[in-house]
Amino acid sequence: MRTVSAALFLTLATAPAAAQNANPSPYLPDDGPGSAFPRTGDRWLYAVRQPASRGQDKFTRVDAVPARGSGSWTVTVTCGLVSNRTGKETDVIVGKGTMGRGRMPMIGGNWVFPGSPRTGGHIDQAPSDGDRLDLMSHFSDTRCASGRGDLSSGD
Repeated sequence: MRTVSAALFLTLATAPAAAQNANPSPYLPDDGPGSAFPRTGDRWLYAVRQPASRGQDKFTRVDAVPARGSGSWTVTVTCGLVSNRTGKETDVIVGKGTMGRGRMPMIGGNWVFPGSPRTGGHIDQAPSDGDRLDLMSHFSDTRCASGRGDLSSGD
């Protein structure tokens, strides 16, 4: 038993770090072949709206900039209501936090709105999405919109 445990330990201890931390298929790699926008180092924006009440939509905007040396993004998340008639935004809240890719086929993270507990959300991005930029999302704060939104570089 000790021999098997020692052999397993040595095998895992000597495996390259990249192999130990690699995202297994079917997950998206962060960079290189098979990766999708946004890649590590890319700035990106995401926006989604959903009906809220008569004449208004909820909205969520994510403005993401690369976090130094971490492979993740520092995000500013803005949520609120927007008038369908005038475009005026009301009940706007702005939070700061981080998002990144993990082993799931999504970009996810968490942030804090002033006076509120930490909250979070994710943008689904599976390999089957290819280069699609209209992606599904879910944001857990009820003041934020969720649904199919648009991912862009801001260009």
